[in-house]
Amino acid sequence: MSKKFQIFFLFLSIFGLIRAEIPEGYYPVTLNGKKERELKTAIHLLLKDHTRIGYGGGMGGTWSVFRYSDAKPGGIVWDMYSNTVRYFTSGSYGATKNMNIEHSVPKSWWGDAADYNGTTPLTRFKYEASYDLHHLTPADADANEEKSNYPLGVVTTQSWTNGVTKVGTGYINGMPTNIFEPADEYKGDFARMYFYFVTCYQDYTWVSLGTRMFQRNDYPTLTDYARDLLLEWSRQDPVSQKEIDRNEGVYKFQHNRNPFIDFPDLAEYIWGTKTDEAFYLGAGITNWQTGDYFIFPNSTVGESVEKSFRIEGIQIASAVSLILDGEDKNMFSFSVSALSADEVNAGTNVSAAYMPSSAGLHKATLTLAADNIASVAVELRGVSIPQTIRRVVPVGLKKEYSLSDSGVALKLSETLPGCTWEGDGVSANVFTPEKAGKGTHTLRWKSSSGCGSVQVVVK
Repeated sequence: MSKKFQIFFLFLSIFGLIRAEIPEGYYPVTLNGKKERELKTAIHLLLKDHTRIGYGGGMGGTWSVFRYSDAKPGGIVWDMYSNTVRYFTSGSYGATKNMNIEHSVPKSWWGDAADYNGTTPLTRFKYEASYDLHHLTPADADANEEKSNYPLGVVTTQSWTNGVTKVGTGYINGMPTNIFEPADEYKGDFARMYFYFVTCYQDYTWVSLGTRMFQRNDYPTLTDYARDLLLEWSRQDPVSQKEIDRNEGVYKFQHNRNPFIDFPDLAEYIWGTKTDEAFYLGAGITNWQTGDYFIFPNSTVGESVEKSFRIEGIQIASAVSLILDGEDKNMFSFSVSALSADEVNAGTNVSAAYMPSSAGLHKATLTLAADNIASVAVELRGVSIPQTIRRVVPVGLKKEYSLSDSGVALKLSETLPGCTWEGDGVSANVFTPEKAGKGTHTLRWKSSSGCGSVQVVVK
């Protein structure tokens, strides 16, 4: 073995041992709870904007990516169309002889033509789909020519095969049609490429033989024939390590992913057996997300107010802890400090209280944490307002009296302990006009919680 292939083999061996992990935060939590059309469109918006890779064998072009996405140990090109062993050329780019860059979804299906503007590898085609590495693969040139732009299907009358690619006649909606059928070991690969394609490019107009498999709408986009065929193939041929590595290889350059590889049952939520169910990214709290905040009713110092919280999750495998933190955490409390996995998976209500020890705005952080989920941290907010100021006024007093009027008991609108009165004509909290005499008099009251005054006239 030559030195260059030894180095290449070492690199690919290391690369192949790493099972790619989905980058944290790539899939937004806003996908949670969606189904069918809404789910498909949300994923479309995630996928459609990505980095265009120049088409061809030049530096940084398609064949440069293939060295990461479609390589077997030893520098062998991974060809899903034939068993012929071919090697990548030396260096970091350059096409392999007798191989093509194959569009698994033929570009004639959306009306693209070769050399739309062939001045650069980035302008050769008109449509973004023509550059998309998630459905471009290296292919044996003879097999590529034989399969032409035929739709996928099951060949019933074979006209050509090389042991991997099969071409012939099959049936679509009862009509005999030229068909391309891949090997069983790659049928799931093609199905997931097609799922990706009709999601990323659901806004395209389909022409030529594309109308056999696609229809012009954002949902379902797949024809009934294509839906049934691709779901069957995806179930029969589950996601392989090859696809996982390929997905990661394309992501490194194109910066978007095939979610139907990352989430093998995603297609079932959009087209298959789970269309009545809401999709979730994985185990976790489903009705909250980090950054949410909850506001308690207003309170006063020392007054406790309550609020009920609904906590729901999916695939929770361990107890969920409710952890309070923050400078004001002691002003908030929950009726429980943990919930069982069953309680959260079923959805449960939890009571909480806010009892401020001072006036003002108070905040605390509540974190929901369990062994197999990403923690969710939300903010709790409460406002403590000052007690309402009570207006205490004298009651039973008139503005004017005559000298002959009887004495009047001095009272306030609210009983204040230890309240006393003073002023002209005042004795034992009684005002006597005759004792006060003619004129304007100020009567004052005071207690431990306040004081005040009132004027009366004696004529």
